[in-house]
Amino acid sequence: MSAPLRSTFFIAAAATVAVAALAPPLDRLADVSFAWHMLQHLVLFYLVTLLVLVARPFDLLRHFGGKRATAAVARASRPLHALASPVIALTVFVAILWTTHVSPLYELALERPAVHVAEHGLYVIAGLFFWLPVLTVPPLRPQSYPARLLYLVVALPQCALLGMVIASARRPLYPHYVAASGSLQAALTDQGNAAALMWILGGAVVFTALLVTLGRWAQREREPRVTHVAI
Repeated sequence: MSAPLRSTFFIAAAATVAVAALAPPLDRLADVSFAWHMLQHLVLFYLVTLLVLVARPFDLLRHFGGKRATAAVARASRPLHALASPVIALTVFVAILWTTHVSPLYELALERPAVHVAEHGLYVIAGLFFWLPVLTVPPLRPQSYPARLLYLVVALPQCALLGMVIASARRPLYPHYVAASGSLQAALTDQGNAAALMWILGGAVVFTALLVTLGRWAQREREPRVTHVAI
């Protein structure tokens, strides 16, 4: 598959998954269930952003935009080299993950559509930041494999910790779901399911990324190195 066709395929896949996550029936279920809402957020956070970066949109620009446009975008993207560093990416990831779930923002997003849209935008931004140190797509400089692995090891327990906090709550965290479910017990059960999704599914994604990164590093180390001998 050629680079432009590959990029187009993954961009189309990202758009399709995003529409599926934000349209009925999933969006309707997310409005009345914390668990379904959590699944919607995880899809936006991890899967949609992963597909966008795997598409390598800069390669598409390089193919169709010409040298001048490519050079201009490369210059404009220089600040992203620092923003895509593991420390900054992890800070953005953790800040958005925790702030949107343990602050009044989540309940506010459930009641106000404009805030809800902004919250989804935050998850897409956080997801892009999360994946950048791992994938380091052009025009960004790639991180070393040890740096990527350390980053993923530190990121791995974040979903589990948040899931534990949600699961340990003795009362529903968001009144919206109590009203939607019709009972306190149903809302607590739904909240436990949401915590399990965050803990298990979120952790599984990061753990899989860690294993894939480790495998790529091992594969690179097995590749023969060409040495040039001066005559």
